[in-house]
Amino acid sequence: MSAAGKRHLALIHTLPCVICLNRYGKRKRAEEAHHLEAYRGEHSDFATVPLCHDCHTHLHTIHRRAFFLAHKLDDVTMLSWVIRLLMEAR
Repeated sequence: MSAAGKRHLALIHTLPCVICLNRYGKRKRAEEAHHLEAYRGEHSDFATVPLCHDCHTHLHTIHRRAFFLAHKLDDVTMLSWVIRLLMEAR
């Protein structure tokens, strides 16, 4: 992992869970960084979203597609929430 990737993940861990915040209006501490699906090659540490343990476990338990459908999500929406939170934190 690069130094820049480590810094980015450290920032991700300071943010609230994007699902709880944007779907349920709850500001819950994000304990985990979820790597979004890589379409080619390795996962990128820059394509991560902050999730609480419950949301992250649920995502992997029912699988990505079912989780995204249940919460009306897609990768771009989740990344846009992360970018907005990072900009607000500056």
